[in-house]
Amino acid sequence: MLKARGKKILNWILFTILLAAGAAVIGIIYYIGQLDHRKRDLADYIRSNPGATAIVAYTFDEQGEPVEDGRAIFENADAPLVVASTMKLNVLAAYAVAVEQGELDPAEQVPVAEVERYFVPGTDGGAHAAGLASLGLAADAGGFARDQSARIALDDIARIMIHYSGNAETDYLMDRLGMEQIASVMAQAGMAHHTPLRSILGVTLAMFNHEAPLTDAGRRQALINKVTNGDLSELERLARLYLRDQSWRAAQIAFMQSDEFIASAGQMGWEGQSAASQLFPKGTAREYAQLMAKIASGQFISPQVSLRIQQKLESVPTDWPLRLLFHRRYGAKDGVTAGVLSLSSYAVPKFGPLTGQPRVVVILTNDLPYETWSTQLHAQGVYLLQADIARAMGVFNRLASAR
Repeated sequence: MLKARGKKILNWILFTILLAAGAAVIGIIYYIGQLDHRKRDLADYIRSNPGATAIVAYTFDEQGEPVEDGRAIFENADAPLVVASTMKLNVLAAYAVAVEQGELDPAEQVPVAEVERYFVPGTDGGAHAAGLASLGLAADAGGFARDQSARIALDDIARIMIHYSGNAETDYLMDRLGMEQIASVMAQAGMAHHTPLRSILGVTLAMFNHEAPLTDAGRRQALINKVTNGDLSELERLARLYLRDQSWRAAQIAFMQSDEFIASAGQMGWEGQSAASQLFPKGTAREYAQLMAKIASGQFISPQVSLRIQQKLESVPTDWPLRLLFHRRYGAKDGVTAGVLSLSSYAVPKFGPLTGQPRVVVILTNDLPYETWSTQLHAQGVYLLQADIARAMGVFNRLASAR
């Protein structure tokens, strides 16, 4: 009787385990199906909005030059579009050149307070705090380092810029390098149609400063027009105030942590915030693809410069699923701001028609409606789409057949 009862209990336990396992499998299948649906939606959006999106993808050789294999895509390749944080590739390139030329010492210890001069609380999605944590440094509620006497290596500043997309780190490096030097490296990279880089701090403050946030559509468009025409004076003025005027800076930090800031963001709305994204630099998918292919093949400036860039791009912690599932080698930098999702990448697929072949994939999307942007951001749609295009599988055929 006891043995029979024990056997029955064991059977129920096994049944429960199998039921749970079955539910897990069903859940995984459903989740994969949803992800597949999302990347197809993104591909369809790109096909339906050619003026605000671009894709360039191709196989490249040992010199970083395109290979004619029938697996290339060049859609809206030469249209300048907002690239958001993808622009940080140019800063990384200039940094790598400066290090190799002996102008910067990657081991230099920089006071964290110097970097945080460029930091505005609540504007980087926690990137700066995450970067500090990767160094074993705690951040306070505002995201500033608790230990203001701490020092961090210059190379770690560059790493945080790429691995966590730190805005403060980017602005610090841009000031250290100088805009002329960055522009020179961009010219060597063939970025002929890229608009000049500008302070992320300046753009952030233009959108949300405590004196006059860009809630008025007329003022917002006027500033966009000025910046589009190359007049960055207002962005530079606001950045100088934050960096040099301690009372103005304190008022701005207080504003960012207040209900007033939340109200101004709500008043601006998605349409206003998406429009303000036009204050960020623009680049073309073709030129970013050329840059990434040269870096990946070791042909950008020199093998040493290329290797230094590769080491940063190919070690982003959050990219491990892509390497595990899809690619033998993968290096990339993405960009996210209101209405914008961008990705510049190179990869060597693990399987598919192009197994072992080096591929470059650049995806730029602008003017995304909030629902589309939010859905794709959370579903990682741009990365899934990149994986298909790199391997010439799945949604790649959907895009290629529409050409």
